[in-house]
Formats: sequence, C-alpha cells, structure tokens
Amino acid sequence: MPSLSTAQEIPLSQIPLYHPVVVSRYSGDHSFIERFRELGLTHGTQLIVCRRAPLGGSIEVECRGARLGLRLQEAAMIYVRCAHTQNGNGKL
Repeated sequence: MPSLSTAQEIPLSQIPLYHPVVVSRYSGDHSFIERFRELGLTHGTQLIVCRRAPLGGSIEVECRGARLGLRLQEAAMIYVRCAHTQNGNGKL
C-alpha cells in the first residue's frame, strides 16, 4: 500500500483500510462518473475503506453515513487525497 500525503492523488482501490480520504477527481467515461455522483461520491466527500473482499473483487466504503460496495475497477476510477483531520495526522 502506498504512503499517503495530503497533496498526492491515489486511486481509491489502493487505499488502506480505515484511512480517511477525500474524493478529488474521477477518470473513466461519463456513465461511471454520473453513477458515482448519484451514490454521493462527489468532490470533497470524505470516504473510509471499511472492508475488502478476500480475493480482491470489491471493497466496502463508508460515505456520508452509508456503506457502499464498489468493484475494484470502479474504485480505480475514483482518485482521492488524504483527509485533513483536527489532529493533523490523517487518522480519525
């Protein structure tokens, strides 16, 4: 897993468990981007990866108090940055 800095953009699929991040941009075609927005994954939204499937097929993400399941291919289209927190160390 990569180390995270606040300025670095990393695909959501590569984020370690329980590390708070913020959505910064998307890649992919318009239909995927529209679906992400409908699910509440808008720019600036804080996310936490809660679970990973044992064989790497999907991840579970907490977003706005709800948990969403995403395929790794979809999560790779969402780029995130480390979330700023009150204590400044990137952890909740």
